[in-house]
Amino acid sequence: MRHAYVRTLDGWRAVAIGAVLLCHGGDAVFSAGGALPSRLLYSLSRRGALGVDVFFGISGLLICGRLLEEEHQTGTISLRNFYVRRVFRILPAAFAYLAVVGALAAAGIIPVRLGGWLSCVFFFRNYMPSSGSGWYTGHFWSLAVEEHFYLICPGLLLLCGPRRARIVVPLLAIAIAVWRVLDFHSARLSALLPGPSFYERTDVRLDALFWGCWMALTLDAPASRDAFRRWLSPFVWTLLAAAYVACVAFAPPMAMMWEAILIPLLLAGTILHAGNPAGRILEHAAVRWIGRISYSLYLWQQLFLIPHELNRALGPLQVFPLNLVALMVCAVLSYYALEKPMIAYGRKLLESLDRDSFPLAATRAET
Repeated sequence: MRHAYVRTLDGWRAVAIGAVLLCHGGDAVFSAGGALPSRLLYSLSRRGALGVDVFFGISGLLICGRLLEEEHQTGTISLRNFYVRRVFRILPAAFAYLAVVGALAAAGIIPVRLGGWLSCVFFFRNYMPSSGSGWYTGHFWSLAVEEHFYLICPGLLLLCGPRRARIVVPLLAIAIAVWRVLDFHSARLSALLPGPSFYERTDVRLDALFWGCWMALTLDAPASRDAFRRWLSPFVWTLLAAAYVACVAFAPPMAMMWEAILIPLLLAGTILHAGNPAGRILEHAAVRWIGRISYSLYLWQQLFLIPHELNRALGPLQVFPLNLVALMVCAVLSYYALEKPMIAYGRKLLESLDRDSFPLAATRAET
């Protein structure tokens, strides 16, 4: 985890976004009432929503890993630096999408409710009523969960330190899983917050990020990292992948918790053994490139991949296969013209702030 690039994670992002695209665009290609092969493929495409869980596992592992890297290098975690990096990484692309969607809505082209749009701007979309808030901003529920995790994770690591966090983080994840089951059956919070989708709320989904965070903490300790490297052999990794498929297919008790635990284990297996077949596939240049633009793809897919029952206000741009072409164009433009420059600007801003904070040290370094 102490490197600028973590092997196979871009590939896993590609897997995650591919699943989401299959979920949202599947009904444009497959039919729920057609021939048997088409029905089976349609049913499989519905499982693509699990790609969001993979994104959560990646985020928890990577964000926590970066914070631990900073703690090792500097002896502390800078909240200022963390949030500046997150602002320039997340907000420009997200707000660009919201600006386009808002303009189309203002022109009367697509239906977007003001309340739903504002809930995306302020990242509480996952606590808005799921019905009536509009398709075009619906995917911001997962960004809201991520942002809420960003508010918790750095402070938690600062408060506990890495050693205690290895105990606290999994306990928090288990507590969230227990709360999810209790509230699902009692509906106590659901009664106070009528409308939001149960499975989009931060309080029932945050454990997926915490298990990723736990994996980063585990891999950060040399002894446990070496133990995991020995244990997560290709054979064991295959068994874990089969267990994940079984959890999805058969939904045992606490299935979401087991799935959330298995995803970081699968991620760790390819990180530690990137030379194995699965790792080599994930490290393929084309797969990695899709992973790098996955955030832009996730943002813009909601504009072009729409359910068959919705009005296609943008005409051919929302019909297969032209919708995929339009999506790719927007994602590539967003990544290269907006995301990369803003990330670079955020880094330069931090360097400038550091020089202003320590002018004497900067002068000596330049000398």
